[in-house]
Amino acid sequence: MKKFGLEPLDIAFLAKVNRKTIDAMLAKTGGIELDTLEAISQVLGLRYFQFGDPNFKMPPFDALPEKTKERIAFRKKEGPHNETTYDQRLLNEKITMILAGYDKGEEFLSKHVVTQLFETFKEKVSTSEVGRRLVSSLNAYVLQTKKKYKDNKSKGRKPYYFRLIKKIPAQVLAEAKEKVGE
Repeated sequence: MKKFGLEPLDIAFLAKVNRKTIDAMLAKTGGIELDTLEAISQVLGLRYFQFGDPNFKMPPFDALPEKTKERIAFRKKEGPHNETTYDQRLLNEKITMILAGYDKGEEFLSKHVVTQLFETFKEKVSTSEVGRRLVSSLNAYVLQTKKKYKDNKSKGRKPYYFRLIKKIPAQVLAEAKEKVGE
């Protein structure tokens, strides 16, 4: 990798294996299957027994497979890989902010919350995910009723209504807004 300026991500891409496999191999932790080792070896145009032999000479650039040469050129052009980190989703906090708009005793469907999540935060989320959050994480404020939505023309299970059983406290709402950044 060092000789040709490749990174674990590049080897994983070329060998069509998970990057965690490459990281574990470099850290000398865990085991590796023979077919995976062969795939990694082929990135350098080697067989697994050549790859594992510390006395075997590394092939020159010209002897490398074409895809490996292309990846080396790509890495030189792009520079080192920068790991992308994403902000946490803060879905519970966003749902809390939406629930603050409901009155105590008001009934709604998870699809109503999904629509508001998209309109307010441009957050795409499934109705089942919202339903799980309402039942588990936000059950101090929301109760799933026994009442089913009957106008649903689609096949399958009919969704249940939820009811706000307790108004979202001002402190909880303020904390949610602070986390979300509003």
